[in-house]
Amino acid sequence: MLFVVQFRDDPAQRHLRPELIDAHFSFLKANLARVRVAGSLRKESDDSAIGGLWIVDVEKYDDVRALYEQDPFWTGGLRASVEVCRYAKAFPDIEQPV
Repeated sequence: MLFVVQFRDDPAQRHLRPELIDAHFSFLKANLARVRVAGSLRKESDDSAIGGLWIVDVEKYDDVRALYEQDPFWTGGLRASVEVCRYAKAFPDIEQPV
């Protein structure tokens, strides 16, 4: 099943992003089979990141939670909140690169 996971960073903890970014990227690379798409969210293209978005392919919601709770951005205190929604592709038979 596909899930969209949207994170918001804690504005008071944004200084942690540079400290945690290498561990975060290593975590994402180690979980490529489940975290299919990952990236930062910004108000404008040149702005600092305010959060992130993943598309995750796992069996159930509890698997999503188990995954993001291991992310260094989560364990390190950068994230303020997370929202998880089940995602259904409009055209499931069409593969499109992101």
